[in-house]
Formats: sequence, structure tokens, C-alpha cells
Amino acid sequence: MARLGAGLDRALDDLHDLDDLDDLDLRAVTRSPVLEYLGRLLDEYRELDEGEVATYIPELGRADPGWFGICVVTADGHVYEVGDTDLEFTIQSISKPLVFGMALEDQGRDAVLQRVGVEPSGNPFNSIVVDDRNRPFNPMVNAGAIVATGLINARDDDERMARIVDSLSRYAGRHLELDETVYRSESATGDRNRAIAHLMRSFDMLRGDVDSVIDAYFRQCSFLVTCRDLATMAATLANRGTNPITGERALEPRYVENVLSVMSTCGMYDYAGEWVYTVGLPAKSGVAGGVVAVLPGQLGIGVFSPPLDARGNSARGIKVCQRLAADFDLHPLRFQPEVRNIVRRSYHCSQTRSNRVRTPEEYDLLTGHADSVVVFELQGDLFFGSTERLFRGVVDDIAGVDAVVLDCKRIGNLDGAALSMLSSLRVALDDVGCVLVVADAPTGVLEDVAARSFTDADGALEWCENRILAQFGSPAESLPEDLGIQELLGGLTAEELALVERSAIVRRVPAGEVVFREGDHADAIYFVLSGLVSVRLPLVGEGRDRRLATLGPGVAVGEMAFLDEGRRSADVVAERDSTLARLSLDDLREIGRAAPRVTATFSANLARNLSGRLRRANEQVRLLAH
Repeated sequence: MARLGAGLDRALDDLHDLDDLDDLDLRAVTRSPVLEYLGRLLDEYRELDEGEVATYIPELGRADPGWFGICVVTADGHVYEVGDTDLEFTIQSISKPLVFGMALEDQGRDAVLQRVGVEPSGNPFNSIVVDDRNRPFNPMVNAGAIVATGLINARDDDERMARIVDSLSRYAGRHLELDETVYRSESATGDRNRAIAHLMRSFDMLRGDVDSVIDAYFRQCSFLVTCRDLATMAATLANRGTNPITGERALEPRYVENVLSVMSTCGMYDYAGEWVYTVGLPAKSGVAGGVVAVLPGQLGIGVFSPPLDARGNSARGIKVCQRLAADFDLHPLRFQPEVRNIVRRSYHCSQTRSNRVRTPEEYDLLTGHADSVVVFELQGDLFFGSTERLFRGVVDDIAGVDAVVLDCKRIGNLDGAALSMLSSLRVALDDVGCVLVVADAPTGVLEDVAARSFTDADGALEWCENRILAQFGSPAESLPEDLGIQELLGGLTAEELALVERSAIVRRVPAGEVVFREGDHADAIYFVLSGLVSVRLPLVGEGRDRRLATLGPGVAVGEMAFLDEGRRSADVVAERDSTLARLSLDDLREIGRAAPRVTATFSANLARNLSGRLRRANEQVRLLAH
């Protein structure tokens, strides 16, 4: 079991107070544990006074060092945000991997690699250094980014800028505007970048007119974005180049891995090695205070805080990403399975039933309240990304529900982040009067998470059904020990019923005792007066059996003997101390000779019973197939 960071434990220990407990729509009354956690991070690091606002571009020096926002966007487009996530600032170097992606699309991998390397430089972002082939070390330092900008296909300067702004806007999911003031400030103080551009031109690495390329580079760094935009851009890369909110493609999927690779090794400048070691997420920072980080297939992170550390990275941004990676086990070199299909399917109790055989009255009652129970069949591994998706899936399907069953038969690994999020889900459900039930969970793992735990989904469904019957009707356990309540004897007169009662032998069966076995001669019908019995089919060679049905008071077992008098097809075992009335077929025939209406009524009831079971089975098959 992976260790969960202390910060996440604190974050998920409590949810905020709910004001309206009568509203069962959890989306309206509770916050996600992810949002609660981000709020705690914001509060914890808001007072961090490390770093200084960048001043080498004069306009950046006007930023308020107290600005701070955190946003996470999942690969399916769900947004979690806290703090100053709507505040606009310039994208700066975070544009570099996105423009590098454009160069790859325009020129192809090999052509770009001839002019821009992909090795970490170990030097600051504005270093004037090249490799042994006179290439800039990578596209994340200024030299490589300027060359990448020059590789954008365009007939003129206007087309180049139009293509760049269109690409960045598709990543963000909205049209981005240029900050003219910052652009002019960058241009006026950008002599070092001009020198780098001329050096790249002298090495035949830079295509096009130096002045126009460097002007485009200044402009691409000066587009206004928000913290939410950054997280959406990162989520677009996490989603193989498609914006998960708008559905627009921003980058061809085949080039996403190249962009993420250089972000991993070079995106944090001369801090890149330690970043990969401690955080691991492909990331990029900008001197305006932005940081983006990507967990492929799962989510994108955006952080905005202007004070920079000595390496030019947002001081708070670094801390936030470190905590997120540690607390949620997000390091990409830790195995990250697929999150999209954690819910194999979900269904309400109107679509299926437990194997507990009920009386017609009980079935009618359950039908009226069946949508109050919903089952989620899970598959795959439970970790932060998949459990976050599950949490939202439960919330989206909770209206009118008072019991949620998680069928865990197909789940694999489960880590600490998943356990804490499931605990928070239970708290949220408890607060609105909805119970969380787990079935077939790994031994010793989820017992403390759920209100109830069962060995299989059938047992969980039976418990939920019993809960409905106890709430809205009379539980079968409270019925009198009387043959008059038996569905197969319904419609008999008092005199006819007395004939059956005189012939039937009442028997007390302790829990665990076998009533009859598979292969026994079918010579009698048993009416359950109290307790519970199960029909079980032994599995040859496996040393265990499978429960086919469970029957309580008012229901008969072994009634098929009336039709064929063959051999028993399964075992019947008392689940608890039970009382049964045994009526032999010989006695039933004798009663029929004295009172023919008894066997006629019995036959009609049996036919009606079998027909009802068949209809219910067909309806469940139809609904599940749909």
C-alpha cells in the first residue's frame, strides 16, 4: 500500500459543513475532497515569503507578490480551482513547449532535431551556450525557443503570429490577447535575446529574418493567460493533444510525447534534474510566476504566484507541485494505469435483483423503491485519478438514491489516496442520509471505509432490499409462522388449508444444516415459516458452492418436485435457525383426492409464481442488455 502524505490526510479528514441536508444532490451541497485539499494547500503556502518578483522585464516587476492561484483540470475536463485563478498575467516561457510542438508538426522530428537539441543544459534559461553541433541545447532555453519560433511555417510575420495565437488559444480553450505593455517592455530590454538570435543565425540554426523572429518570440511570451488557462493547457497535453473542455485538437498526438519529454528533462531549467527526481511530472515555468505540470492520461496542473526562486521558477509553484506529487502519488515513473473506465457500468436495483426469493407483495414494494439503490461495478486500479473520476460519477448519479454499492470484484491495486477519497465519499453520503456499501473488496482493505461490507454484490443487494422492506413495509422475518401466508397456498379456504396443516410436518432446522442435497429424490415440498434457507450449487473440483437463491418466510423451496418428481438439482441449506413445514407429494395427492380444489389452486399458484419469476428475469436481462 502506497504511503499517503500527511497533507492529504489532513485535507480529507473533514469536509465543510453542509447547510441543506434535505437536498440529495451532492453536487449542490458538498465540495470534492480534491477541492478541499487544494484550499488547504493555498492556505498553507500563502504565507510563504520566499522568492522575488522578476524585474529584468520592468513590467513584470509590477506584479503583486501576494497573488496566488492553483488549478487542476482532469483529462476529461473537470476543473478544480482555488485562489486567484481568473487573474491574467503573461505566459512567458510556458509558451515554449507549445510553440515547439508547432515546429514539430510543421517540420517533423528529424528536421527540428537538426537545429534544436533535446539535452538538459544545466545552465540558466538565458545562457548563451550551444552543444558540440552548434545547436541550442533544448527548446526550453531561450536559444532553442527562438529557433523553434523560426521553424513555424508562414508566408509573412502576420501569418506566423496568427498561427501562434491560434495554437495557444486552442490549448487554453479561449482566444488569448496580447499584453502590449509587456510586449513593448520585453522588446525594449531584450538585447540579450537579440544577441542569442543573431548567434543562432550565424550557426545557420535560425531560419528567417532575425528581427521578425525575435519580435514573434517577444509576442508569444506576452499573451495573457490565467491560472485556469495554464491548467487547461496542461490537461490538453495530458489528453493527447485534445483540449478536454472544448474538444479541439491543439497538437497531433504523435508529437505529444516529444513535447512532454523535453518538459520532463529541461522544463525547469537548471533545476530540472532535481525536479524529475522529486516531482517527476513534465513541467514548465514562466518568469511571470506561472507553472504548468502534466500527468499524462490523468490531469494538468496550473499554479500562479509571481515570486521566483534563484533559478527563475515560482517559489510557491514549486512547493505546490511537490506536495501534489507526494500526497497523491503522481510521480509518472510510478505505474499510472488507465483512469477512463474505472466504472465498468452502473445500474439501479430496478435493473437487477438479489438472489433472495421474495413474496409477490415484497417484489411490488421493492419495485416502487428500486431506484433508491445504485450499484457501481468498478474495474482496474484505484488511485488518485481513478478515484477522483469515481467520486464525480457517484455524485452525478445520486439524485433520489439512499444506498450506493461499490462492486469491487474487478479492482486490482488500491493506494492510500484512493482510501482517503473513498472515506471522504462515505462522509459526504452519510451527511445526506445515503449509505455506502462495498462488495467483494480486497480482504481487510475497505471494511473501515464503508458502512457495510459484503463478500459479493448479491449479498449487498439483498441487504439493500431488506433495508427498503424494513423502511416501507413489514420485514419477512416478522411474518407469523403460518402456512396461510404461503404464496403457493393462497386462495385456499380455511377448511382446505386445515387439510394441508394436518399433513405437513413442521421441522426446526438449525443454521448450517442441510435440508436436502443435490441428487436426493424429490419427494416433498418445504414451506419456509421462519428463518432463511439458501439454494446452493456445489462447484465440482473447487471445494465451494455458489448461491443460486435465498428464501425466507412465505416462500416454498423444492416445489419443482410437484412437476417432475425427479432428483434434486442443488443443495438447500439453512442460513440461520429456521422453521420449515414439509409436505410430501404423497400427502398432497391424498389431499387432492379428498379436496380437488387444493391441488388445482396449488398448481395455478405455482404456474403464476414461475411465470412471475420468468418475467422478472427477462426484464432484468432486457434492462442490463440495454
